Amino acid sequence: MTNDAYPDASDPKHDALAQTLQERFGMSEDDASEIATVVVAQFGEQAEVNDELLEPTVRSIFYTLEAKKILSFRREEYTWENGEKRRGFWWRLRMEELEKKTVSVPIASEENVYAQLPKDAWSTRQHA
Repeated sequence: MTNDAYPDASDPKHDALAQTLQERFGMSEDDASEIATVVVAQFGEQAEVNDELLEPTVRSIFYTLEAKKILSFRREEYTWENGEKRRGFWWRLRMEELEKKTVSVPIASEENVYAQLPKDAWSTRQHA
């Protein structure tokens, strides 16, 4: 992409997020890459992003990703100079979640499971 506001598609965070989106949401590669581009661009080089700076559509994406434990947030209370108390929310990518890979475990068909049991397994269970 030529726009400096968007990360390079070869950015490790981008790649890890796109892969996670494909696995957890069943997204196509193109859709996952596009959403990863938008999300990673919000962070830039920072570890956290202020919720107040997000557009409503991006905030909606963040809440969806938070529900899948891909993002998390922290809340911070502070006082302005005029004494007004405020609460700020800061989003962060959960890199430990992005580093997890889905492991496919082959499921044996019922024929294979029963074929592996010893023949006396059926009679042994009846007399127990």
